Amino acid sequence: MTAQSTVAVSVPRPPLRDRIRREAYLLRLQLWLDTYPGKQRRALVAQLRGELDAAAAATSMAEAIDGLGNPRTLAGEYLALLPRDRPRWLVGATWAAGWLVVWLLAVTTFTAALVQVADGAGPAGVEARLFWLELTVVVTDAQFSVSSQGFPGGLVLAAVLLVVGARGWRVVPALRPDQP
Repeated sequence: MTAQSTVAVSVPRPPLRDRIRREAYLLRLQLWLDTYPGKQRRALVAQLRGELDAAAAATSMAEAIDGLGNPRTLAGEYLALLPRDRPRWLVGATWAAGWLVVWLLAVTTFTAALVQVADGAGPAGVEARLFWLELTVVVTDAQFSVSSQGFPGGLVLAAVLLVVGARGWRVVPALRPDQP
């Protein structure tokens, strides 16, 4: 009977510059591994961190990172091992955030233009529609107000973009593409 023992090899702590380079690489890798299961992703990153430190002790951190290649390509290789049934929440959140930025920028610009027009419109103010909002702007010596009414269609569209971009239906096991 043989006893199997594991001996932890002590690797010296890399210098600050190498640690920053390593963590920047691992962060980019984690962003591309968005659909990788959380515990497995953390274990994978911890394993890669240890392997990078060991390889950097033998050569340099730059060579160790170059040996792994592009983080997007490496993440693609790891993701290819998983079934294609997981939502991609980061992609959906990016779509929704992009839409919200465009929508808020358009509403803000439109409101600023209405303020300029309302300055000479008198006490009744100015009313106008943009997307799904009805904006009313009143500018007088005694009053300045901006009000909006209407269905929050921009927020609903952001929620739809989140679900579509993330492939949110894959949360339901019966709707996954790998199911028979």
